[in-house]
Amino acid sequence: MALAGVALCASACGGSSAGGAGAAGSGGGGDHLTIWSQWLKGQPGQQFLQAAVDDFQKQTGIKVTVQWKGNAVVKSLLPALNSPDVPTDVVETSASQIQNVLYPAGGMLDLTSAYQQQVPGTGQTVAQVVGPAATSLATPTNAAGQTTGGPVVVPYWASATGVVFYNGQNFPALANAAPKDWDAFFTILDAQKAKNRRPLAQDGSVTSYNAVFYNDFLASILGPDALNKAETDKTGQTWKQPGYLQAAQLVERLAKGGYFTDGYDASKFPAMENKWANNEADFNVNGSWLPSEVGPVAAPGFDYRSFAFPAVAGHSAPPLNVTVSGIGVLKASKHQAAAEKFAAFLLQRGYQEQVATKMQNIPIAKDVPAPAAVQAVKQAIDAGQVNTVRSPASLADYNAKIYFGLDDKLIFGKLSAAQFIDSMSSDSADYWKTKG
Repeated sequence: MALAGVALCASACGGSSAGGAGAAGSGGGGDHLTIWSQWLKGQPGQQFLQAAVDDFQKQTGIKVTVQWKGNAVVKSLLPALNSPDVPTDVVETSASQIQNVLYPAGGMLDLTSAYQQQVPGTGQTVAQVVGPAATSLATPTNAAGQTTGGPVVVPYWASATGVVFYNGQNFPALANAAPKDWDAFFTILDAQKAKNRRPLAQDGSVTSYNAVFYNDFLASILGPDALNKAETDKTGQTWKQPGYLQAAQLVERLAKGGYFTDGYDASKFPAMENKWANNEADFNVNGSWLPSEVGPVAAPGFDYRSFAFPAVAGHSAPPLNVTVSGIGVLKASKHQAAAEKFAAFLLQRGYQEQVATKMQNIPIAKDVPAPAAVQAVKQAIDAGQVNTVRSPASLADYNAKIYFGLDDKLIFGKLSAAQFIDSMSSDSADYWKTKG
């Protein structure tokens, strides 16, 4: 995701409440903490983190060195993860990267004790500030969805997918009356079609964006674990059970009903979201980072607003697909206490407010509002309406070879709903036969 650059205050924003000597049991000012970060220099996240690091050093006397690795941070760390002399104490990245790559390799610290720390100036522990939903997302699970220990990340911000964005200038009534289900949303979309609009912008070249529709329709109808159940059924017969076809029929209705912007199936990202940002389409189902991503090209005065993916009529709304990001600590680190202290430091209210105002992202702290564009999403996260069912890493190959390709054909109108289900069933069975 791309975020517009901003300048952050370097010292006062976190307040002085985090003061004191060094981390407990870690030698105070003698500590030297090393962080490898997912951000690159100049990005808002890098500017935020550097300002927080500067404050942390001043207030604790603990020296901190940060290497800005960008998206390559996990790949760069993996070869040295379990070496006697690891190159970093902390990896700052998404929980999913730590859980799926670094944790299985055995190099990450269980941070249960860190969650019992007090967050300076709040009167609350890390666990209380983070909340149970985000804590669950920071905790690894096995193939059966069972937790395999404590959390391995102390998150400080979150992102969400399956968020429906619109221009509040064009749909002011939606701010207080978002559609509760797809019957109501189709009424809105059909009204726009009657004005010769193609109301939904969809960047068809991004497979994961295409999959959001089927994923969330299915999660609403059968629950968030339904996709995993079908994909792991080696006979392929689960795809034939009631509900799977209904979800596909809703995608087919969108694909063949003229709802998507012309050319979505042959476009190159970010062409369609840019059209949306210039009022050439009305809605865009995307991630919480969208306003920052399209900001440089959006129409003047564009009022970013959003609501969560609606329910299929007669069913519950699908839980939000949320990713949390933050601080992971290496088992081999010689400065674990200082690392945990820094993780709690980022959860102070001043820094959490900066996550919203400077990074334009969703703060983890439950009582800190998000940017207006995604405040409705933040409220759902705070209420615990998040999807804690995760796709096993072992399904990555299946999704790449079977699911994503067939889902693309469904959303492009090249397969009917019935053809999609038949193909998913037969191709799944064939796939698992090759796996033995």
